[in-house]
Amino acid sequence: MAKRFWSGPHGRANKYETVSIVTYVSEIAGVFYVYTIEVSIVLYIREIVWLLATGIALLGVFALGVSWWVEGEGYLIIGVTALIVLSLLSVDVRMQRDEMRPASGSFTLFVGLVVLLVAGVIGFDVTRPRVPANLQIVSLATGLQALLLIMDIRPPEQAREKPWLPGLGHGAIFVGSILALDQGPFEPAVALLAYAIEFVSLILHAFWMRQLVDGAPPGADTMTSWETVLLFVLLSGLLSVALVSFTLPPGEFSLPPDVRPVAVVVAGSAVVLSIALLSQPPPAPDAVASFTGTVTTVLQHGTTIILLLNILLLAIILLSTHAFYVIIGVFFAWLTAAAVIEYSQVVYAHRQKGGKKDSPPPLEANAPVTVIVVAASEANVLPKSLANNLAALGRDVPFIIVPMAKSDDGTVEIAYDFATRYDHIRVVEGGSGSKAGDLNEVWSHVDTEYAFILDADESITRETIARGLQTLRERPEVGVVQGRKAATRPETDTFSRFVSVERQHSTWVDHPFVDDVLGAGHFGGSVAMLRREVPLEVDGWDPDVLTEDIDFTLRLYSETEWKVAYDSEMVGWEYQPATARALVHQRVRWVSSIVRNVSISAYSRLSCKVCG
Repeated sequence: MAKRFWSGPHGRANKYETVSIVTYVSEIAGVFYVYTIEVSIVLYIREIVWLLATGIALLGVFALGVSWWVEGEGYLIIGVTALIVLSLLSVDVRMQRDEMRPASGSFTLFVGLVVLLVAGVIGFDVTRPRVPANLQIVSLATGLQALLLIMDIRPPEQAREKPWLPGLGHGAIFVGSILALDQGPFEPAVALLAYAIEFVSLILHAFWMRQLVDGAPPGADTMTSWETVLLFVLLSGLLSVALVSFTLPPGEFSLPPDVRPVAVVVAGSAVVLSIALLSQPPPAPDAVASFTGTVTTVLQHGTTIILLLNILLLAIILLSTHAFYVIIGVFFAWLTAAAVIEYSQVVYAHRQKGGKKDSPPPLEANAPVTVIVVAASEANVLPKSLANNLAALGRDVPFIIVPMAKSDDGTVEIAYDFATRYDHIRVVEGGSGSKAGDLNEVWSHVDTEYAFILDADESITRETIARGLQTLRERPEVGVVQGRKAATRPETDTFSRFVSVERQHSTWVDHPFVDDVLGAGHFGGSVAMLRREVPLEVDGWDPDVLTEDIDFTLRLYSETEWKVAYDSEMVGWEYQPATARALVHQRVRWVSSIVRNVSISAYSRLSCKVCG
């Protein structure tokens, strides 16, 4: 039983009533039920509005393209306006609910809305007399540009993200608008191609930023059904614009009668559907889900990139015929340089074949190195690799196991079980949620001169540790020694052999050449020995990047005098990706991280030079 407090008039308490707990539960359940119904109704209404707005806008596009009805403009204006309102509401909800913020500042919201309104009035020719076609196109492009600028929101923790991609996109659209006006160079075909390239880039950027805001970072295995639709729509729009660019009469924006219907319908539908998919659409139909997956993601993204690059080249060639020869020259120069480097790597590897380095001195007892094993939900591989490493190293090297605290498969329990059986093993639970953060947390527990980092699936020998110690002792300028990673089971099946061969090229041909000839070895995240003071000089690992090892290497070279050495005889055995999906996901993560980290590093260094 419990006392329920009753409030009298004007909020004053006037009596208590003894009621059962069941009454409370039933009342709470009733409120929750009513709230659920209200939310469901709101969501249902929003879905109906989205479907109606999208349908009306598409009807307007079809009417304008096929019959050029005057009413088509009205349908288009009504539908697009409703979709824009839904988009702005979704931005407002995310900013209030998730504390998102505009990428270009709060002032952008006000200016963007004003520009969007004025551009819509001019672009849809609401006023009279009639506006020239090129001015209408420039106005509509400016309005869409303002809408995308308003919708570019991001989480607070993404503040360090450099806005170079949207900045380049908006700059290229500005160039396209100059080319579309009579007062400038006036190249209508090039202007349309510039619009198509950059609007596709900005729309994809806005869509992926929304995925990031919603807690689903884009990747090879996170492709949504609506993303599949968006990529198909954008590809169709790109192809239609490319077709139009070939059919436009010189110096005119008028389309030939036999091309206009298809071009207007396809390109216009692409714009309408893109706005619709950015305005928080309802759940996608189940049939679309069958077109998602790793292979589909790679094919669609690859096709989009190839088409964008080719249209960019087409725009440059149309703008200047002399650019064609420059592009061909640059391409063949790049191809020649790549071939020379590739064959140089093969020749260097062939010369080094059979020339095994001298064996290091035996690993001494109580070696001044701590083995750090980082594990995140890897209970299936951790016991075996730990047993192998303990059998190889004995009690001469202390261990620190760093199980991620949120692991729910028994990884933490396995770590503590080994610690109770071996007195030279310590456990430091990682509570940061990332490998980089966990390494930062455990580093203060390292009390030896050197540390050797391993992933949970990797095994080493005594020679592995001895070689790392030898290199660091003989080369005082080296702060990190990276070992060679080899497959544990390279002959399991055809796919394992393929992955193993690809990995062997990287570790036997690529890495030695880059280290010995170019002097640019890199830290690979594990199977590496570090001096204890090295991470401290670059403030440790960055937990906000996709691959902490690439970022760590870049900062090590740019902020310190330490070198990274590579030793192909310092071997660690690891488990390779078992499926094509896992392999693609791994490679996509590596490549995207390299591009992101290099761009951030270059931008930061350029900013420092410009700002003095």
